Amino acid sequence: MSRRHNPFRRRRGQGAHGAHGHERIPLTPEGFPAAVPEAPPVSPVVFVSDESRKRYPWLPGRVIAWSVWRGPGHLRVQVDENGNALEQGGRPVLARVA
Repeated sequence: MSRRHNPFRRRRGQGAHGAHGHERIPLTPEGFPAAVPEAPPVSPVVFVSDESRKRYPWLPGRVIAWSVWRGPGHLRVQVDENGNALEQGGRPVLARVA
């Protein structure tokens, strides 16, 4: 079978999504990309509470709500939508037996 008559060959510029392989992005009247209905909601940015910053000084001042941060010694904390850090199930520290 020659290249000319191959039915499986695509013409240049016609990809899986049409003319040039691009999907159309909806724009607002100002020309910015608009959110599509099936897009997940935006994660809120919160300020970490002063109490949480004292307990976990390695936390940044602003984080995304419900993000998990790793600290020293495999410690993991999650910051809620109010900026309070909640300790996650970390590994227990085992005492050495002499």
